Amino acid sequence: EGSVTDLDANANWIDHSDRWSEMSLYPKIVYTFGDLNCHQFMDRTLILNGNQMPVCSRDVSIFIGVMFGAILLTRASAHDHPAMVFSSILPRRFRKGFFGKHPGILFAAGIVFLLTPTAVDGGVQALSTMSLLPFGLEYESTNPTRILTGFPMGMGVGMLVTSMLMSLLSRRDDGSDNLVMYVVKD
Repeated sequence: EGSVTDLDANANWIDHSDRWSEMSLYPKIVYTFGDLNCHQFMDRTLILNGNQMPVCSRDVSIFIGVMFGAILLTRASAHDHPAMVFSSILPRRFRKGFFGKHPGILFAAGIVFLLTPTAVDGGVQALSTMSLLPFGLEYESTNPTRILTGFPMGMGVGMLVTSMLMSLLSRRDDGSDNLVMYVVKD
C-alpha cells in the first residue's frame, strides 16, 4: 500500500500542505505542484506503486503530449513566423497551394484540431456536473478517455509554445537580430 492516497481536493489551491511537509524535497515539490494545479480526484488519477500520482490522468497525458509536441518540432526549420515553423514539419503537399499561401490558417486549424478533444470531453463533463445537459443526461469522463483526449491537447500546446519560441529566437528574414535581441539591446 502506498503512502500517498486520497488527495481529492480543489484545483488552484494547496489543500494538503501538511502532508507534503513530511516528504523529502523532490516529492514535496512535485506533489505541491500537483496540489496547486489539479483537483487530484482519486478516481480520475493514475496509481503508481500504490501511490496516487500528483496530477490526474488527463494532466499526465497533457504533460507527455507537451513533451512529444516540443520534440516533434525539433525537426522544424527555424523561421520568424510560428506558422512557418509549424508547417515546415508537414509533408510538402501541405505546404503547396492554399496552405502554402496561408500558413496561418493551417497553423490555427492544426492547433484547434488538437485542442478540441479535451475541450469537448472536459466541457461536456463540466456541463454534466452543473446539470446543464439536456434530458437530465449525466457524463463522467473515464481515465482512458481523459488520457486519449489529453495527449492531443498537450501536443497542441507543446507545438504552439515551441513554434513561438523558435520564431522568437530565429534570425529575422531580413538578416536582422532575432526578437529577443531587441529586448536585451541597450
